[in-house]
Amino acid sequence: MSEYNSTPHVVILMAHAGGGHRSAALSLAEALEGQARVTLLNLLDDYTPFPFNRMSEAYGPWVNRAPWLYRLVYQLGASRQRVVLAKRAVYPLVRQRLARALINAQPDLVISVHPLQTDVPLWLLRRAHSRAPFVTVVTDPVSPPVAWFCPNVDLCIVATEAARACALKAGMDPHKVRVIGLPVRRAFVAARDQPKPAARARLGLDPQRPLLLMTGGGAGIGRLVPLARAVTRRLALEGGRVQVAIIAGSNRALQSRLRAETWPLPVVVLGFVEAMADWLAAADLLITKAGPGTLAEAACVGVPVIITGFVPGQEEGNVAWVKESGAGTFEPKPERVAALVSEWLRPGNPILAEMAARARAMAKPEAAQQIAQAALELIRQPVPA
Repeated sequence: MSEYNSTPHVVILMAHAGGGHRSAALSLAEALEGQARVTLLNLLDDYTPFPFNRMSEAYGPWVNRAPWLYRLVYQLGASRQRVVLAKRAVYPLVRQRLARALINAQPDLVISVHPLQTDVPLWLLRRAHSRAPFVTVVTDPVSPPVAWFCPNVDLCIVATEAARACALKAGMDPHKVRVIGLPVRRAFVAARDQPKPAARARLGLDPQRPLLLMTGGGAGIGRLVPLARAVTRRLALEGGRVQVAIIAGSNRALQSRLRAETWPLPVVVLGFVEAMADWLAAADLLITKAGPGTLAEAACVGVPVIITGFVPGQEEGNVAWVKESGAGTFEPKPERVAALVSEWLRPGNPILAEMAARARAMAKPEAAQQIAQAALELIRQPVPA
């Protein structure tokens, strides 16, 4: 960075697999506003050749239809040595395109929020003699894959002590690993104190009816159709005092199936939602898979959760994280989920308020700002001679 240009250029490496990586990138870009020029760069989806450029697109169908295969791949990648060997094998195939995109961006600082964009981009930078600091922000809070941990990065930021232990086990220098939290966007922080009736009214919902929110993350993962059927049937039998919003994400087939249903009480079916903070502000309870971004956002707003599934391997630890905090529970069986929803949303039941308070207590609403400052400090430090 030239002394004549005091505004650093920060490149954030992200991808579209699920929704958590994109949300983390956007939250960091917000936190860097006014302090840096920010470029979001999707090396994986936009600059790698086939089949690597289809990995994000295949993520949802893969996890939905073959979770056993995803678990196997996760287990094979549990060795840092195997991860590096795989990346070195891929490196010659992707080097030219990735280098053109990354080096031409001329970053003063690089932040990666995706585990497959760590080692290779760092190799490219150093081969081009770029001394730009490289920061990894790990978006899996409890049981992150080994692919996240590149010992040569300048800083690795994790959300919990459990994730820090994973980093050290993978060979990271303890001085390079900081526990801060998962970054969430400003909108979720602002939604923490919004009255729910007013939030529901702004969305065109009945302000007086409790809102149950259901989602399968950005990729629409999970068994939302049988879950929604069981829950709405149970609630309808008990008087239909609740309204439901179901977010199908980018899963268009799921959207079509949900919209083709005849529901016994008010149900809104949504696709990919940008204004997730507005829906969480309006919701009394969330049913979701164990996606870390969604869980962090729900905790920030103070919405209790029922986790109904998880991506094998990397999301398993998230279930214990929520249960141990008292902010929610895990229940995969639709009929049991329906019973929990009926019990927790019963008028006068104090459990939701208690769980909402515990959810807010586990949140780290300032994490994005703290991560941004920690990353920028690397630029401000004097460069060794």
